[in-house]
Amino acid sequence: MKPSHIILLALLTAVTVACSSIDCNIEGRVMCHYNIQDTQGNDITLNYPMSVSLLRTAVGTDTVYINSMSDASTFDIPMSYGADKDEIAITLHLTDSTTITDIIWARKTNIPQFESVDCAPRYHHELLEAGSTHNFIDTVIINNPKVSNDASVSNIQIHLHSIDY
Repeated sequence: MKPSHIILLALLTAVTVACSSIDCNIEGRVMCHYNIQDTQGNDITLNYPMSVSLLRTAVGTDTVYINSMSDASTFDIPMSYGADKDEIAITLHLTDSTTITDIIWARKTNIPQFESVDCAPRYHHELLEAGSTHNFIDTVIINNPKVSNDASVSNIQIHLHSIDY
């Protein structure tokens, strides 16, 4: 084997070994996990279909994210990257063709998470404050302020009025 071939082979081997695969997080967007509960804090399942819209005022449009979900007890909603406050509209579709809607808002900080220059930007969030209108929602409680990729943790608990929803 010629010396130039040995050098070329050594260079190719060094370059191949030096490049490692990038382990970018393959999970999608960071989601805020909501639990639906009664006024005593017990998990419940809704008796009516529920829709959830993302209210992105900076964009000027609303997006239906969940459409007529049946037997809802929990749901996950993506958080915005840049806004300091996110709002969602929850609509219950009652059996007599009427609907009832409440708005939930959450003030938050956006914490950039760096993995690699080759990976898409990712943000985790810390919830600072949450509230709602009160058509069928009694209170909104921040259970875990750290919003990350851990879907096993409830971030926000939605307590409904004692009316049967």
